[in-house]
Amino acid sequence: MSQPEPSQPAPSTPSWTDLRAMLRALMDLLLDFSFKRFVTPHLIRLLYALSLGAAVLAALAWMFSGFSQNSLYGLFTLVTGPVAFLLYAISARVMMEVILAIIEIAERARKM
Repeated sequence: MSQPEPSQPAPSTPSWTDLRAMLRALMDLLLDFSFKRFVTPHLIRLLYALSLGAAVLAALAWMFSGFSQNSLYGLFTLVTGPVAFLLYAISARVMMEVILAIIEIAERARKM
């Protein structure tokens, strides 16, 4: 009889050591008053997710508030709500990429 091999965690599963290291790096970034490193590239995903979440809530509020006026206006907001969300999502993504591009230019200029 052969003994079963011990199961190993998936390589993508973060360990407590990895989590502590990430938290320590985040605290270093937030509490660093020298401003030698940019924190925005590390937080841009969170900012984008929060932005999209707020846009979803705003679009839903817009669509449901239209029906409180009358049915025709409700149908109008039902169509324009997703369109407005899509336009906002595209503009938010472009804005985040512009911010990252400016930070990358600043980092490269600092190295020269």
